[in-house]
Amino acid sequence: MGLYLCIFDPYGEELRGVEVGMYHYFDVLRRRAERYVREKKVPPMPTLLDHPDCDGVWSVKDCKQLLKELEQLRQQFLQEPPDPEVIRWKEEVFRLYGITPADLSECFVDADCEPLLDRLISLCGFAIEEKRPIEFQ
Repeated sequence: MGLYLCIFDPYGEELRGVEVGMYHYFDVLRRRAERYVREKKVPPMPTLLDHPDCDGVWSVKDCKQLLKELEQLRQQFLQEPPDPEVIRWKEEVFRLYGITPADLSECFVDADCEPLLDRLISLCGFAIEEKRPIEFQ
């Protein structure tokens, strides 16, 4: 089962979304983030790490904090080498698109092989701009 994060308008029409991939893949991202928090390479990330990855929402207030957390995480991941374990999760997609990740950030991609952290950062920005929560589907 996959994780889809999306923003709906007041009438229930989808405005924007990100197909993250398997729930476990999102958990791998969070475990890597948790490692860097433990090693004190990045500040605590309660919005990303403490939120359940099943049905739920990130409120607009949450999105403001989450945006900061994701930007910090992206900066750290850009400094880290690629992780073969993470690459294995999307190996077929990387092969299909002819991509070889150059850093840890590039190891995490959405279903369209777009950089996942960039997509999540963009989704948070849109949620804040539109004053709409991000819903877990």
